[in-house]
Amino acid sequence: MTGIELRMDIRGQLGFIVECARAMDREYDVVREAMKWLALITMTIDHVGAILYPRLEGLRIIGRLSFPLFCYLLILGLETTRSVENYYIRLFIFALLSQVPYYLAFGLQPFDTLNIFFTLSSGLAFIHFYQKKRMLFTIFPVLASGILNFDYSIYGIILIFCMYLIRKDPELGTISMLLLNLLSMFVWPLQFYSLLALPLILLHNGGYLRVTRNSKGKGAPPGWRKYLFYAYYPLHLSALYLLRLYL
Repeated sequence: MTGIELRMDIRGQLGFIVECARAMDREYDVVREAMKWLALITMTIDHVGAILYPRLEGLRIIGRLSFPLFCYLLILGLETTRSVENYYIRLFIFALLSQVPYYLAFGLQPFDTLNIFFTLSSGLAFIHFYQKKRMLFTIFPVLASGILNFDYSIYGIILIFCMYLIRKDPELGTISMLLLNLLSMFVWPLQFYSLLALPLILLHNGGYLRVTRNSKGKGAPPGWRKYLFYAYYPLHLSALYLLRLYL
């Protein structure tokens, strides 16, 4: 093979790789999108129970599915984001925006507990530092979740790490999640029902529920929808707060 032919062959291979990458970029995961909606719906049911109908435990049990799904989706987002920093900034901005609706809806003092976006953004930071092998820095998100009393506290950071493990080693991640929830039963028995989300997570992670569509085609989600998912949290808490005032 001459030098010219070699260069042409390399260019051809690079072109094929680029085209494959573009094709992947044009696809989106339909089931992943459905899991986002399921997480939002079960979260809403949970908050309706917690804020409006605290005696209806069934609503809280259904709501236990939401947080594991959000944690799994967070890890998927970390894998596909173009910028971890921008991803973190988005989560943190909505953490700040959500705090007032959060404490009003749940009848808390402003800084009794910090909302779930603080937990998710700190969990993202924890995984990022872990991936970069900056183990000393992983201590800070864990400490912050406990000292500042994030929603789900240290349990939330550990569950996010369990989802990271599921992506890397499904068996180890599954065992970790089982142990975490068994231990948490002593202080938070209701959270054991979060394991109901595990089969769906494992099926998706294993590729058994993978359904893709062209991201530019009919039925593809618009680009603004991801911000709708973020904005829904403070908006639905505000609505529930107003309902609580008048019910």
